[in-house]
Amino acid sequence: MSSQPRKLEFISTADSQQRASLREVLLASMPGKGGLWVPSVIPTLPADFIQKHANDTYPQLAEAVIAPFFAEELGADVLHRLCEESFNFPVPLVYPQGYKGTAQEHISVLELFQGPSAAFKDFAVRMLVRVTAHVLSKDFPELTILAATSGDTGAAVTEACSGVKGVRAVVLYPRVGVSGVQESQIARARPGVVAISVDGTFDDCQALVKRALADDSLRRKRPLLTANSINPVRLISQVPFAFHARRLLDAQRAMAIVVPSGNLGNVGAVQLARRMGLSVDTLIAATNTNSPLPHLFATGKYEPRRAQPTASNAMDIGDPNNLGRLLAWREGGPEVLAVTVDDVATLDAMRRVRAKGGYVLCPHTAVGWKAAEDLVARDSRKNLDVVVFGTAHPAKFPDVLQDAFGDRNASTFPFALPKPEPLRVGNDYEAIRQVLESEAGFR
Repeated sequence: MSSQPRKLEFISTADSQQRASLREVLLASMPGKGGLWVPSVIPTLPADFIQKHANDTYPQLAEAVIAPFFAEELGADVLHRLCEESFNFPVPLVYPQGYKGTAQEHISVLELFQGPSAAFKDFAVRMLVRVTAHVLSKDFPELTILAATSGDTGAAVTEACSGVKGVRAVVLYPRVGVSGVQESQIARARPGVVAISVDGTFDDCQALVKRALADDSLRRKRPLLTANSINPVRLISQVPFAFHARRLLDAQRAMAIVVPSGNLGNVGAVQLARRMGLSVDTLIAATNTNSPLPHLFATGKYEPRRAQPTASNAMDIGDPNNLGRLLAWREGGPEVLAVTVDDVATLDAMRRVRAKGGYVLCPHTAVGWKAAEDLVARDSRKNLDVVVFGTAHPAKFPDVLQDAFGDRNASTFPFALPKPEPLRVGNDYEAIRQVLESEAGFR
């Protein structure tokens, strides 16, 4: 293995002279002079890593993958406990049965939505909240986890924080564009949660969060922490996904991973896994029409956009947070591809996979499935397995199910959905600041 720092240290993608400890990154998840935090050293895992951990449980595998980053800082026993607590749900690889004997038979879905909020972000947010509480609670008895969400992040944050002593979640989400199921998960009344419905887009919510995180006078009153994928702890916690997918496939076959992508944290995590030594032959960021990434890769020009609502609403992001990390890990490393899938193709993929494969996709996973189909159609390799990251339970999107199938109950949500009770504000930073200064959620 490569040499590793004795203690985890982060550097800025904009200026490698900016350095921070884990504690400092938790308290200030964005570098003061721009850029994003990344680990100062990327560990290289041994060539026999997959074979060695082939029969591990998912928590055991995840612990082994992220130990080079966290074990020295947290202690091996604490890391083991946090992984067991954070990743205590199944992570199956599913092949739609109707595709046996067809060109699509080697496309599978890694179901990352079996956790409490029914979305892949459960993994990373549950780990982040627990790491944060362990590292900071002695110095700060009241911790605020601040997040902007276009859907799934907010549900994961509220589920992870609710009822945790000394921790509250303050989550901002756009009034239009979040499904009713997602809003119920984010904004149902419960201890330790303040949900704020903002009159604006996700990009507006994200701008409000960034402004609060940069507000020194506010931060002196209360520490503000973020659970968005800005936080590198969250991204590192997603790196095991790719290792898990690789060990579930025939070792003699090539592997492609297709990641439905909005803020680019998950595709960045797969690229980090590749930099750690994992063999991923092809990596595709499958985006909707809001993403500037395909245009950037095609032309070299970055043109952020104001997001417009699509069927894959959690990916309605025109200025993705994690672009700097993805570009840093792409430079001098394996190639990352980016493709655009529009709503017509998304809904068509949902219909075809249900009719032919007997499997219901959420709209985000359908974006990935369409990209996977296109890859299979143009790739001449006969030994290629394509894994699509299944990002959310399809029942979270009943309006899209209605559009796709004429049946909003084509998939059944596994949890109760009480009436949401958010605070409602305009696109108004001062109103957000007042909430953050208050005791709301703590009392």
